[in-house]
Amino acid sequence: MKITKPNINIITTLKYLNPIVIILIIIVLTFLLRFLYNNVYQTIIQAELITDLRKEISDEVLQKNKFDRIIENIRIKTQERDIGINKTKDPFQPLTKSESTPEE
Repeated sequence: MKITKPNINIITTLKYLNPIVIILIIIVLTFLLRFLYNNVYQTIIQAELITDLRKEISDEVLQKNKFDRIIENIRIKTQERDIGINKTKDPFQPLTKSESTPEE
């Protein structure tokens, strides 16, 4: 049995090499552009949208000090009206040390 070497012509190989390289470059560029669009461009757009929304709602942000003062004034006024009425303790307030269960 005789093994024959395939006859490969370099010119024919070069003929097919150009289209193959061009197709590979197109495929790689397609994946690269898709990756950049999904991971970079969309992230930048979302960051810009967030900053724009923050600018719009910054005027509507509560001023905590004024809000706390108003709540405190309401609490004081309701306590003045409720003097003499036996009120139950607010269940959402944390327990003080005297109210907590004794440690054994």
